[in-house]
Amino acid sequence: MKARMTREHRFSWPVRRLALLGLAGVAVFGAAIIALHLTGSGVDWTSDYVSDLANQPFGWLFMVGAFVHGWGNLALTLALRGALRPGPLRTWSVLLFGLAAVGILLAAFFPIEAPGQAPNLPGQIHRGAASLAFALELAALFVFSAAFRRQLDWRRQRAASLVLSVIAATAVTAFVIAIQLDIAPGLAERVALAVFLVWEVWACLQVIRPQQKPEPDLKHSYP
Repeated sequence: MKARMTREHRFSWPVRRLALLGLAGVAVFGAAIIALHLTGSGVDWTSDYVSDLANQPFGWLFMVGAFVHGWGNLALTLALRGALRPGPLRTWSVLLFGLAAVGILLAAFFPIEAPGQAPNLPGQIHRGAASLAFALELAALFVFSAAFRRQLDWRRQRAASLVLSVIAATAVTAFVIAIQLDIAPGLAERVALAVFLVWEVWACLQVIRPQQKPEPDLKHSYP
């Protein structure tokens, strides 16, 4: 006779609430990018960078989306911190991911200069913050994958996280090569960004969704 299963949340409501905020941040950012492309922003998705959306008539939408995404990733940082047991790997992964979120916020505050304009200080800050955010989040993904392997609640998720981390590393490498060769850098950037967003959504769902556990057999609870 099969044991009856029940669905229980692995983590407390405050931790799940933070993950929900992280999920909302990804959703707002993704919706902003899709909306700007659909409205005919004039930005070519193969050759122009995502940051160029900030200089379009509805560029404020991109800035708001990036800002919300940054705060959402900070919330996800705290959610993952609460969902993992203390240890060096948790400390480093949370630190790297949190710093990457700060980089996203800086990139949102300082838009890149419009095409054809001379590089300015806000544009340089934006490029530096965005590049650093990419590198820090990529490192965080690999450290999280190592941390998951040592956590009972996350051990089964380690393989999926590692696969996504490797795909992200490949996409970022392709992005760097595309910049150097000037071959569809915008497309390469969007692919790399999409992989990061997929990992973030995946991590949020791991914290939020309940887990199936067998119900206790009450018939055998007492002698």
